[in-house]
Amino acid sequence: MRIPLVTIQLFFIGLLLAQNSVYDLTPLALSDLKGFKNPPSNWQIVGNIATSFQEGTFKTQAGTGILFNNMDKNALYKPNQALFTAFEHGDLYVEMDFMMPKGSNSGVYLQGRYEVQLFDSWGVKNPKHSDCGGIYQSWNDATSTGYEGHAPRVNACFAPGLWQHLVIEFQAPRFNTEFTSPTGMGVKTQNAMMKKIVLNGIVIHENVILRGMTRAAAFTNEQPLGPLMIQGDHGQVAFRNVKYARLGEFSVPIKDLTYEYYEGQFDDFTQLKPTNLTRKGKAEAIDFRLADNVNKMALVFEGKVQIAESADYQWVIKRYGVAKLELDGKEVIAPTWKFINESETYKTTMTLGEHTFKVGYIKNFSWSPTAAALLLQKPNARPFALHAEASLPDPAPEPVIEVAPKQTPQLLRSFMEHGGKKKTHVISVGDPQGVHYAYDLNQAGLLYVWKGGFLNATDMWYERGEPQTAKAVGATISLTGRCPIALVLDKNEALPDTLDPHAELILKGYTLDSLRYPTFKFDYKGVILTETYRNTRLLDGQTEGGQNLQRTIKATNPTGKTLLYRLADGDVITDLGKGLYAVDNQKYYIQIDPNLKTFFQENKGRKELLIEKKEKESTVSVTYIF
Repeated sequence: MRIPLVTIQLFFIGLLLAQNSVYDLTPLALSDLKGFKNPPSNWQIVGNIATSFQEGTFKTQAGTGILFNNMDKNALYKPNQALFTAFEHGDLYVEMDFMMPKGSNSGVYLQGRYEVQLFDSWGVKNPKHSDCGGIYQSWNDATSTGYEGHAPRVNACFAPGLWQHLVIEFQAPRFNTEFTSPTGMGVKTQNAMMKKIVLNGIVIHENVILRGMTRAAAFTNEQPLGPLMIQGDHGQVAFRNVKYARLGEFSVPIKDLTYEYYEGQFDDFTQLKPTNLTRKGKAEAIDFRLADNVNKMALVFEGKVQIAESADYQWVIKRYGVAKLELDGKEVIAPTWKFINESETYKTTMTLGEHTFKVGYIKNFSWSPTAAALLLQKPNARPFALHAEASLPDPAPEPVIEVAPKQTPQLLRSFMEHGGKKKTHVISVGDPQGVHYAYDLNQAGLLYVWKGGFLNATDMWYERGEPQTAKAVGATISLTGRCPIALVLDKNEALPDTLDPHAELILKGYTLDSLRYPTFKFDYKGVILTETYRNTRLLDGQTEGGQNLQRTIKATNPTGKTLLYRLADGDVITDLGKGLYAVDNQKYYIQIDPNLKTFFQENKGRKELLIEKKEKESTVSVTYIF
């Protein structure tokens, strides 16, 4: 058996997980430009926008919902082309979709001062601070040199003309207003920070400290507040689905906090009796170190919180062991056993004034640290810890087990999540050039394509291997995973979504060629189907590698029935000409031979791009560009 090559890295479990955040997002209205200060004429609102990966400009249609910078060469490098939001912000969470044509350049400036670069970095192997998602460098005018730029961890950029998703969590600088600097500003006590930047689902920055403003900032000094700014003088760019939350500080005082400590081997809170109560008293903080025997104990804390604003709040419990939570006399989180990274939450509307809470923790084993935490979060604020910091020690590091192809392709069978379901017969193929795919052997269906790193196999191989799934390391494009062919009596017949892998579509295995690329073989109702995938160098006719994935489908059809090839299916498929199509409203491209006679068909509310073949032997190739 050939052992896959793996890379083992270490990571710490994040204790304040982003999915626990309560962010009440405000959409940035894009029906007009009223949400911006004095917008320059190059900024417009349009209803649709498109380009191909080969073109340097956009084509637009009238309407609303998309913010478009219609910059031309006359506006190049003129800072007055920038766009500023009417709102100002300190700490900010913001997410958006953006699209750029080939070779374009723009940027999003937090507070108008700290730039996250937007750039056509498609195919860049070693990204720099000036590539897409980079935190742009600062600038020394005296020496005309740049410094302190931060490159993204990896290149997660998609092809030009495709919609990309950007998430930024920003922490503004802090100032002490009791003392002023020579400029009249408060003295800066803490630098700004990019808490997290996520591009196309991949974390590319975490906790990056910004000691000063980046180059081309709109202002000359740092401040507690500033507008969101979009650079408008470097290239065309479009935005949609912009949502944000201005984040505030949040703390809540605890009153009348008491504790009860029970020592013994307990499985449930019903076993806690006055006869086995070891100690009780007042507590300064929720601290599970109050136990004398940290592996055979139960602790129950009870107190009051003073809520200063009526709003929707979220309570969060983290622990190794069993915990429960009561709020105002009602049990809201039932006693359950959890690992520390499996936090439980309870969302509720809390009114102004005092509220009582009661939290309990049981631990009856010694194979893990004693660790428990209780947090409260207000909308648009980071979680506030109601526990002592030492009550939640850092967990032991766990490995990240990454399968990495080296000189030849790597093949790995696994389970994989797709479309909300666990696929059980998946094979992922990693190419040394960095273009990978995941394939459903039950449906002859393409599930995912991606670039960069190959597979994270941690959930398969670490400890017990739960949930036994592999995950793509790079930014994925998700496809529908349906079989690419169907036998029909009439070409207008609807194609099936799924096939029975035991009766209709029978896997006949796969073979490896001399370079270890697989060919998959199926028997589909008497039709012999084979599929191969190859990295291609399709990019403007040039020989640039590692960009695209070509799928070749061959069928031997002795049945006499019509065979349909399903080349793409999506909510929207746009014909861009010369055999190039944009799928799912500019999610990815496919390229086919422009001489093929294709047709569109509606199937259960979705659009399909099809080719009809009646001959006994037929071959069709599709190139996925992303």
